[in-house]
Amino acid sequence: MREGGPMATAEAYVTLDGSTVIERARPERGGSRNVSFAEAVIEPGQATRAHSHRLSDEVYYILSGKGVVTLGANTYPVEPGGCVFLPAGIVHSARCDGPEALRLLCICVPPYTHEQTALAD
Repeated sequence: MREGGPMATAEAYVTLDGSTVIERARPERGGSRNVSFAEAVIEPGQATRAHSHRLSDEVYYILSGKGVVTLGANTYPVEPGGCVFLPAGIVHSARCDGPEALRLLCICVPPYTHEQTALAD
């Protein structure tokens, strides 16, 4: 049986889509083999590049700020407490429309990798 426990601290980095993330849980740092969990920040007036994940389903959970998530041809306003499901293979992006940064949790199954991310533009 595999036990859980604290995971190593991670440094912030910029993903291919342009958001700044801190990966809170990853397989390589003692986390689940099946999921990655990150906090992303999109500054006011900024947006991520449209992209998709070939393998990963993703869930955004909004912590703070306001914005819009585009999923395929649809756009959805988001605010704290909101949740958006992003199926694998669907082009998506997020934009911060408010005066404070849009902070969201990103949960990916299987875990996020640059290699399985494709930019749409």
